[in-house]
Amino acid sequence: MKVQKVQPVYARLEQEQYEWLRRYCFENRVAQAEVIREALEMFREAKEAKMKTKVVVIEAGIDYTSRLESFEMELPEDEEQAVAEAIKAVEARGYNVIPNDHGGCNEYVSVSGGEDYIAITVEPE
Repeated sequence: MKVQKVQPVYARLEQEQYEWLRRYCFENRVAQAEVIREALEMFREAKEAKMKTKVVVIEAGIDYTSRLESFEMELPEDEEQAVAEAIKAVEARGYNVIPNDHGGCNEYVSVSGGEDYIAITVEPE
């Protein structure tokens, strides 16, 4: 087992947070530092997962839509900026993106119980 170097960090907790942490650690016989490290790791994983977003390229014809491909890319948290960057990335792959004001539907899609993604509509080849 590899021993990792640890760095001390000093933080102030609100009284309610401290009492919950103290009680939880006592009842579960776990060190407060371990709970804080685990919470930080969970927070980090959640933040890093949001940075990578799936982009789905959808071909939109007169009477059909077809999913062509999907890929992940790092995007800003601001949804409008993320969609704009996703459009640029899809265009860089050689697609002709249909702008929203020309019948396209380029937007951030949030699916309940599923994976959020950015949909980019493109013209048929």
